[in-house]
Amino acid sequence: MVFGAHEFTGLSPAASADPAACADLRAALAEHAVICLRFDRALDDDEARAIATMIGPIKDPVGRTRDGGTLRYSEDRQIVDAGFVLTDELRAQLGDLSFGGVDPLRPGLFETFHTDDTYTERPAAATVLHARELPSGPGGDTRFLDMRAAFSMLGPDHKRLIGLHAAYSYNNRGAFPPRVSAEGPFEALVDVEHPIVRAHPVTGRPSLYIDLDRATHVVGMPVAEGRALLQSLQDHAEANAPRYAHAWHPHDVLVWDNASVQHKASGDFPLGEPRRFWRYMIEGPVPRAYE
Repeated sequence: MVFGAHEFTGLSPAASADPAACADLRAALAEHAVICLRFDRALDDDEARAIATMIGPIKDPVGRTRDGGTLRYSEDRQIVDAGFVLTDELRAQLGDLSFGGVDPLRPGLFETFHTDDTYTERPAAATVLHARELPSGPGGDTRFLDMRAAFSMLGPDHKRLIGLHAAYSYNNRGAFPPRVSAEGPFEALVDVEHPIVRAHPVTGRPSLYIDLDRATHVVGMPVAEGRALLQSLQDHAEANAPRYAHAWHPHDVLVWDNASVQHKASGDFPLGEPRRFWRYMIEGPVPRAYE
């Protein structure tokens, strides 16, 4: 199966005012799950926001907390710096704070396949990354798994998954080693549950929807049994699902559908070199189970 990013060139931020252009981008994203918009220069924040809103409204990252309040867990434009190297001095200042990256020197580098925003009640429908600064040579790709295909490749075994839900928490307490759990003030957010087999909000197509960086257990199953099930599904996807590696060009805007794919960063670029992006998340609905 061919799986890759559908490319758009020659698009202007002014196209955000064109309903037909917006519809074309949204349709391509629903079909291909990953789209790449090529630009010949860096966009400013207003322009990048205009492009992002062609997919949908930019999410305001505020969630409910266990004590009945609300908590901002990100800015609506996040600066993602996977090349940032953690110094001993800064490590001492941060203490036990962790965002979940497995690289001890580059904490913003997420090299495990995952899905964005699963620890929230309405996870982002799509993620939009605009390349600001890239490594000098090869390396630093963003890699994707097609979780629609991962589900279809299960065959008759898929029936036992329909109707099951996984529970998610900002800090999943090391549920799936060697993945490193996130720690810090955002642990105050409420825990959530999402279907393991998710119906796409536009196409209705089913896909596996799991994120072992945040999952804690399968609802209604013994914890160990549920975790073994989730790990087996992740292992299946990584062994069998079609993959795509996006080799970044300067100024790319890459958009992916969080209901359809998992992604991860590749850390195969020189230590100390930048890999910096602006990230916008697009509002999404409460995930709906496939029936």
